[in-house]
Amino acid sequence: MAFQRAGTRYFAVLLLLAALGAVAWRAVRIEADFSAFLPPSTTPEQRLLVTQLREGLVARLMLVALHGGDEKALARASRALAARLDRDPAFDYAANGAIGQFAAQREVLMRYRYDLSPAMSPERFSASALRAALEDDLAQMASPAGVLVRDTLPRDPTGEFLATLRLLEPASAPARRQGVWFSADGTRAFLIAQTRAAGFDSEGQAAAMARVRAVLAEVAPQVQATLSGPGVFAAESRRLIRADAQRLGALSTFAIVLLLVFVYRSPLAVALVLVPTAFGLLVGVLVVQAAFGTVHAITLGFAATLVGESVDYPSYVLLNTLPGETARRAARRVGRTLLLAVLTTVASALALTLSSFTGLAQLGVLTMVGVVVAGLASHRLIPWLLGERVLDFPRLRVPVSAALANAWWPRIASLVAIAAAGAGLVATHPGWWETDLANISPVPVAMRAQDASLRREMDAPELNVFLASRGATEAAALAAAEAMLPALERWQGEGVFRSFDSPARYLPSPATQAARLHALPDAATLAANLREALKGLAFRPDAFEPFLREAAAARDAPLLTRAAYAGTPLGTKLDAQVLSLDGQWLVLTSLGGVTDVDRVRAALAALPGANTQLIDLKRISADMLDGFRREALRQASLGALLIFVLLVVGLRSLRRAARVSAPTGAALLLTVGLLVAAGQRIGVFHLVALLLVLGVGLNYALFYERPPADEAERERTRLALALCSTSTLITFSCLSLSATPVLHAIGATVAIGAVLSLVLAVLWARPR
Repeated sequence: MAFQRAGTRYFAVLLLLAALGAVAWRAVRIEADFSAFLPPSTTPEQRLLVTQLREGLVARLMLVALHGGDEKALARASRALAARLDRDPAFDYAANGAIGQFAAQREVLMRYRYDLSPAMSPERFSASALRAALEDDLAQMASPAGVLVRDTLPRDPTGEFLATLRLLEPASAPARRQGVWFSADGTRAFLIAQTRAAGFDSEGQAAAMARVRAVLAEVAPQVQATLSGPGVFAAESRRLIRADAQRLGALSTFAIVLLLVFVYRSPLAVALVLVPTAFGLLVGVLVVQAAFGTVHAITLGFAATLVGESVDYPSYVLLNTLPGETARRAARRVGRTLLLAVLTTVASALALTLSSFTGLAQLGVLTMVGVVVAGLASHRLIPWLLGERVLDFPRLRVPVSAALANAWWPRIASLVAIAAAGAGLVATHPGWWETDLANISPVPVAMRAQDASLRREMDAPELNVFLASRGATEAAALAAAEAMLPALERWQGEGVFRSFDSPARYLPSPATQAARLHALPDAATLAANLREALKGLAFRPDAFEPFLREAAAARDAPLLTRAAYAGTPLGTKLDAQVLSLDGQWLVLTSLGGVTDVDRVRAALAALPGANTQLIDLKRISADMLDGFRREALRQASLGALLIFVLLVVGLRSLRRAARVSAPTGAALLLTVGLLVAAGQRIGVFHLVALLLVLGVGLNYALFYERPPADEAERERTRLALALCSTSTLITFSCLSLSATPVLHAIGATVAIGAVLSLVLAVLWARPR
């Protein structure tokens, strides 16, 4: 009868686990947008940074390097790939440096050449000016450059179109071979492709990457492609994070199960230990889904660490049972200590939960819910499942050296090491804080290095510095950007920067366009001036009828707007550089090759009345990280204070609370010291890991500090701590193998911190 009741209880628990698993399978939506782990943007400049990282022009630019063939084969592949991608719905455009690309864009520039040309003036269309322009056209047609003007001459004898094209030429570009972009040594052909998918859309970017490879396989199977760019980073990060979550989760779970089998050598005991862990994971993931609407892939990868943490609680109960004692009685005996272990871990994760990072808040909620559920299941569910049954299993012995346990030199050595770590951190502060936003991204270092190398070869500048011209309307913002053009040209000539790209060049303000069009004479005057200019020249009298017709049409045509560029590369660029943010319009002028940002800032400040602000994305990102660091340290301090209050109340002794806290606090300091000594900068995710070390270390110190009744209980405590510390070390060591810097930083930090916490708990927390 008792056996039947136990079987019913086991079946009910399995059924509940299966139901929770089914709900999680159907309800959980996984995302991989790393911006969830970016510091929160609180200022307009920071919001602009996040906008550029997620949806900006550079964020959607894919760099393609073709290799694996001779020069002619690579050129053919480049032309075929560019032509196919330019028509592909996944891309806005693809460019390979070929002359004559983007006919639609060239036609827009031709149609609106009078709106765009900075040379426009009434004098330009006088008879004498037209005569000089026509004579210059004749000279050019007789030169090798004649091919450039022959097609446009009947429509544009004054050269407004070519003047506009010269303004839009990039300051630098890759070398051309076979009419397309090539590396200097001719071994790689280059393309750039603008994706329709936003830079943060990892699934859209992955589809675009797959499309490039599929098209290349069709048009040039022997040629290979190397892809890079922010969108490629997003897609690869998504793939790496998901692969790591699956691979490392399976590896750590397998290793933990093997450890439990080795320690318990009882299938029932192993199953009972895993039940609270399974409940904690499933309920935690479902709560995150309910609270945030999605579960980040990094959160799932981090969920594997809960396996190592949550198996501690049922092990504390089962391994502390006396011979012949039921789990219910053991749970009552260690219940206070178990409760404190759960509450201190929850308090250590509170700083994560309160974080303004969405991703970190997910990690905090998962940790808090998972630990609470696992702790409750360990204290209540396991005794209920076992009932009055005494669970017998062979007990391993953990050897201990009495001489080493009672020696003073290990304590003295630990104090010296901690003092040295503290002195080193003070001496080198603040140099060991991470200030580069790129270094907290999930993109592996090798991929970033490859991207930097490819950009150098393609002579593509890193666009980190912008001028943001503001206005209440789009026209006002364009006018503010336009007012900066003379200064920008002067600064470029002085070497303040190498190049600049202002939208005001290809979308002048309405006032400027109107002034330029006003310079066009009426149709009769222009025709008379042209007849006078043509006298004695080798042109047919009717050769420039298109010029007269289009000039007359331009006077009455609507002004140029962004809509005219729709579907062209310039249209894509304008959408990224002319935007509305926080109720204002911004026009972003990118600066390339800036060697001294402070010099640009000083030059800008010297301009009277400029409604333009310097945007240094690197400085903004550093300020964001600095703000988060202050926030995290403040929240961690509040969490530590809460933990200490819990310890004082739970242990009913200030002295015992200090004895429990000291080893963990020292372990945190020593962990940071070791990481810094190894050349590691401490960033956002190291702080996350240190909060986890705080919770893990306090668990060790709590159970080691608990006054034992006899030597047998000391032996049981040693075994429980050996199992728990080993499971934590296994889990986070597996996590440190991740190719994702986020998970690697958390895994390595917690693995080191857990070992140090245990060692210092043994040395300092043992009751005297």
